Amino acid sequence: MNAVDDTSQTLGEYVVPDEHPSLLTVIIDTHPAGWDSLKDTITFQEAIRALLVFINGHIALNNSNKVSVIAAHPSGARFLYPVPQEKIKSSTESGDRIQNGHTMYRQFRQIDGVVLDELYELLNDPNADASQSSAVSGALSLALTHINRVTDVESMSARIFLLSVTGNLASQYIGAMNCVFAAQKKHVPIDVCKLNGDTVFLQQACDSTQGTYMKISNPKGLIQYLMSAFSVDPSLRGHVNLATEKDVDFRAVCFLTDNVVDIGFVCSVCLCIMSRIPPKGECPMCGTQYDPSLIADLSKKPVVKKKAKKKKKLDGSTPGPGSTPGTPTMSNGSPAPTSGTPGAPAP
Repeated sequence: MNAVDDTSQTLGEYVVPDEHPSLLTVIIDTHPAGWDSLKDTITFQEAIRALLVFINGHIALNNSNKVSVIAAHPSGARFLYPVPQEKIKSSTESGDRIQNGHTMYRQFRQIDGVVLDELYELLNDPNADASQSSAVSGALSLALTHINRVTDVESMSARIFLLSVTGNLASQYIGAMNCVFAAQKKHVPIDVCKLNGDTVFLQQACDSTQGTYMKISNPKGLIQYLMSAFSVDPSLRGHVNLATEKDVDFRAVCFLTDNVVDIGFVCSVCLCIMSRIPPKGECPMCGTQYDPSLIADLSKKPVVKKKAKKKKKLDGSTPGPGSTPGTPTMSNGSPAPTSGTPGAPAP
């Protein structure tokens, strides 16, 4: 047919573009209190099902694409996938938590089974302390470590996706921002899907790494947001109008009150930011005991000096130079002649 039709010679041979593989790292905030506050809008099971569809869609785009899943739990951060080969075999053989698992694509079934089994084991851990915040900074560190190891072996792009449901993360500000700077240096975008609360430094993380920050007002439609906004490759985002956060607040957050700080105090040891002096005179993060004299100086209220009153000029009553008080003076400062003064000429 090419001998008959010369279209290929006119337009040139079609060359299949070299699809660059991509590594997607998904971080799931598994804080029990955060998901409990969302139970009326979306359950944890529904969100995990939507995330698995999102992960499978990423793998389906390119056979060379890779994925890793990390849980940010109050007890710490841990990998849900990949895991040791023994756990992969046991999860694939069981398939109890996957509906229609035998008719599913093998790679999809393998990832879904491992993630669900690891989540089940994590959420049933009796040693987890729900009073602490989720280890988001630790999860970001694990994600960057895994990305650095994989990209050193294979040439592929990488990005991080965080599903967050908690807002009180001020205590992890320094650790998380260090990860953000490392991701910025490695050109790894950080995308954040916020289902509950609002965190200032996560907005800063997305803006600094050219990622997407989106606060979902209707969590029931999570799968639509994931497949439309967060599935766009970072190289194509310049051509797509994404509904990301435009007005980013770059101010720091107080570690004591969780409020945004304009002017505050900074610990010289760990760089903890405080809007007020701690009551016990020690850093709430690293425990450094501050000098009492320094605390006393910082606690002093600023002294406002009163304005100096201007002296009023009195006509004929202010003594000039070289004159005695009470003696009238002329404009040049010399004593004025007066009648009755000995030696003075008569008028």
